[in-house]
This record gives sequence, structure tokens and C-alpha cells, in this order.
Amino acid sequence: MAGSVIHLEEDTGLPCTHALVIGVGKYPHLAGGEAPVADPDGMRQLSSPPLSARALANWLLAEYNDPTRPLGSVALLLSEEQPAPFTDPRTHTAHDVDAATIDNILAAVTAWFDRGDSHVDNRLVFYFCGHGVSQGDDMALLAADIFADRHNPLNGALDFAALMNGLKRCKAGQQVFFVDACRSNSDVLIESSGTRFAGRSPLGAGSRPLDLPRRFHIPYYATLAGDRSHARPGQVSLFTEALLRSLAGAASDDPEGDWRVNTAHLLEAIDHFMHQPQFAGAVAGVQVPSVGELPVFVLHELPGPPVVPVYVGCERAQENAEAEFVCREGGHERLRRPAGASGEADPESEWAIELRFGEYDFEARLGDQDVRTKSITVRPVFRRVQLVKP
Repeated sequence: MAGSVIHLEEDTGLPCTHALVIGVGKYPHLAGGEAPVADPDGMRQLSSPPLSARALANWLLAEYNDPTRPLGSVALLLSEEQPAPFTDPRTHTAHDVDAATIDNILAAVTAWFDRGDSHVDNRLVFYFCGHGVSQGDDMALLAADIFADRHNPLNGALDFAALMNGLKRCKAGQQVFFVDACRSNSDVLIESSGTRFAGRSPLGAGSRPLDLPRRFHIPYYATLAGDRSHARPGQVSLFTEALLRSLAGAASDDPEGDWRVNTAHLLEAIDHFMHQPQFAGAVAGVQVPSVGELPVFVLHELPGPPVVPVYVGCERAQENAEAEFVCREGGHERLRRPAGASGEADPESEWAIELRFGEYDFEARLGDQDVRTKSITVRPVFRRVQLVKP
């Protein structure tokens, strides 16, 4: 396999899913790199994107499930401080990974397009985590070698709008994009160019051929246009962790008996996590995920009951620090938080846990004469349990 392809099924002529995953954290020409430019516009090295891209690739290989469009291929490009092979979580096979330079990204996009072009019912999945800059509708996704060309720094970027536009000509009828990057402006990149140039794309612009069925495409963005995204040093990014937790169940529903994640529920669940202080901390509600368009279709089927976020607390927030919380299922204790265990950072915080779909009993004990109970059904997107003094 080519260095970017870590999974490739034999083409059976049936529809399947083709993914391209890119994580860019090491930028030689940004602050902290080996050859930084004089003015990188405040941009520096990132540790989160390679971890986030690896986590999404792991999920695709180990958990992604759509019987109508099984996983056909995964391509992975990384730029990280200490490059390492990627190990397939199922086969334990180690794969060398190409660096996320602009030339490698353009080549991977072309090959990904060709794989998607094999069937009109194929699904394309694109994921990018790294630096991004925007102005209006233009967005540049910065490859590892941004600023390598001092005459035109954006020759080291992928033009995201041009990418989506060029994919109109690809037969794949479903195209899903996850962009985990800032969408704020850069004084030294798009704005200073004086043109609409926002990077390179290997795909020519064009309209969708009339003999192809309609294309359903959805760009999910980690933040609103003009805003910054927030990374977590040494950890998977907030947006990507919210995405993965949503896919684990928070974004699912069972109207036909089995648990499925569709595109609309996915946005709702990601948004939920990004607004929760227990998850997003100080930036809860600051970084707001968004989409470009939102046609609704099923993305993923769960193999079993979903995992759901649950928030347990007392009627008055100040009582949370004093209460002992217990969760029981079928009369058996499942989880417990002792009194005073909420932590110094936010002693009044709710007890944030994750439970599989089902019936649970919750208890808050503030003394022998003050025991509060409540029984609820835990189901997606989330459940908040308020324990009130009788």
C-alpha cells in the first residue's frame, strides 16, 4: 500500500465508505519549529491534531459500521513531533504513514477521489485537524510545510472550498467533512494576499454531471465562521472527542428498533458536549460547532445499546459538594461518588457519568434524614437527573 493508505479492501463493485484522515501538528516554519518565519501570525506547534487523527482512524477501523456502505479504505497523513507507525487496532499490523505535506495531501486527495468515484452510492469521509484560517467563504487548511514557499505561503495549504467544489464531479453521492481547525482570519495569509487564493487543490472546479444522482454533502466545522478552536495539549481535541463520544451513542436513536447515528443527531450531540463544563471546561459554550449544509441520512449503526452522558445533581447546586451520589441498575450498585469528591475546581459541579441505555435508580444522600431518589430511563442525547428533597 501507499504510505497514506492504512486500510484498503478489494473493490467488489458494491458501495462502500472511503476515508481520508489528516492530522497536522508539527509545523517547521511556525513558532517553535526548526525554521520559523519572522511572522507566523501567532501560530505555533500543536500536539493535539496527530493524536486526534489517530483516534478517528482507530474508530473507523475498529467501530465504524454501516452495512450498506462498509469501510472500503482509510488513508492517513500525519505531521507529528515524533513520527511513528500507525497500528491497525484489529489486525495489529503496523503501517508507515506519509507526512502531511501539501504535496502528499494533494496526492492523497486525488487517490481518494478516484476510490470514491467507483460507485454512485459510495460515501466519502474527510477529516482534518490542524491550523486553519478563513476569510468569508474561503478557508485554508494548513499543511505541515506552510510558509515553505516564502513568495506564496498559501502554496502550503489546501483550499477547502475548492476541495468541496471539485468533489461535485465525484460519483460518491454522500460526502461528509469534519474540519477541526480555527476559522478565524490571518493577517499574513488570506487577507494579505489581496485575492481569493486560499491554497491549492488537485481537483478542478465544475458542476455535478447531469447523469449522476444528487450529491448530499455536509461540512461539520469545529467552530463558527470567524472563531478560533481550542486544542488541548497532549490530548485529543475537544471537537474530535465530542465527535467520538457522539458516535458511541449520544447521537443515536432507535426509531426502527436498532440504534443508528444520523447526520442531524450527530450535530446535536457534538453541540451538547461542547456546551458542558464537565466536558469542555472553561471554553464550554465558547467554541460552537456548526455545519454548512445538513441533509439527513444515517452514518453509523451501533452494534449494541448506546453509551449516554448523564448528569446527576441536587436541586441546589451548592448541595452537590455535600452529597453522596449512587447509581443502581436492577437493584445493584453500578457507580458511586462519595461526598466531597467533586473536586476543588468546581465543588458544586454535577456528577457526570456515562451509562448504557436502560433503567437506572439514582440516589443523593446528604444525611440519614435527607435521602433523595429518582428512577429514569437513560437514553440519548443525554439525561440530567435532578434529585429533589421530598
